Amino acid sequence: MQMKITATINRFVDKQDSSVKAYASVTMDGMFAVHGLKVMETEKGRFVNMPSTSYTDRDGNKQYSVTKAARNALNQAVLNAYDVKLQQIQATEIEVENTPDEEMSDEPADEPEPEIAM
Repeated sequence: MQMKITATINRFVDKQDSSVKAYASVTMDGMFAVHGLKVMETEKGRFVNMPSTSYTDRDGNKQYSVTKAARNALNQAVLNAYDVKLQQIQATEIEVENTPDEEMSDEPADEPEPEIAM
């Protein structure tokens, strides 16, 4: 029996010096959800970091994959969602430059009144 893992990128981190690139959530078989996963990128490559919390000055993971196969499936689902979301954002970023002969003005252009047939 194979588990269905659905990953969602919740937000990107837009800081050049940060190793955290995005925050994600996953649901497993529509029955169990984990929030606060981090997509990390370091000199070792891109990977998924499970959410952690501080407990008496010690960080620790409260959830983790029991098997290597489960961990690989979770990582792949999150990284695939990250790549898809990143491509969507890059596809919608359009840079428009004015040519030297175009002027930006707050005044509307002089256009003829539209003709209305009755």
